[in-house]
Amino acid sequence: MIALPAETCRVRTVRAFVSGLLKCWGVTGSDRDSAVLVVSELAGNAAQHGGSEMTVSVSLSDRDLCIDIVDTEPSVDLPRPRGSDADDEHGRGLGIVEYLAEWIDIHAQPESWRCGVGLRVSRTVAADVARAA
Repeated sequence: MIALPAETCRVRTVRAFVSGLLKCWGVTGSDRDSAVLVVSELAGNAAQHGGSEMTVSVSLSDRDLCIDIVDTEPSVDLPRPRGSDADDEHGRGLGIVEYLAEWIDIHAQPESWRCGVGLRVSRTVAADVARAA
């Protein structure tokens, strides 16, 4: 878990944290790239639309990766993918997340928004051997 100010400049830190964690867990290649992209999109949304702080939690159980991002002081509108023009560079983040994820759950909490995402990932053989030891 990592908690940071909800600032766009902190998204890079979140990406590096999650990438390093997944590497330690033996998640590599396109699975790690997909997870880092999901985290980047969600942290970017939290930084842009959230309040003063965001918390990112990541857990791995067998092949199920769970990513939770909570941002404080939410807006009143439920986050959802927006239709956008082909040339529009904004509004595609949740669509990308939905495409890559097995499941996504977005809901309001008393003073925050929580976005949970699940992905199926593969791990290297070395990580499985280390875990069994």
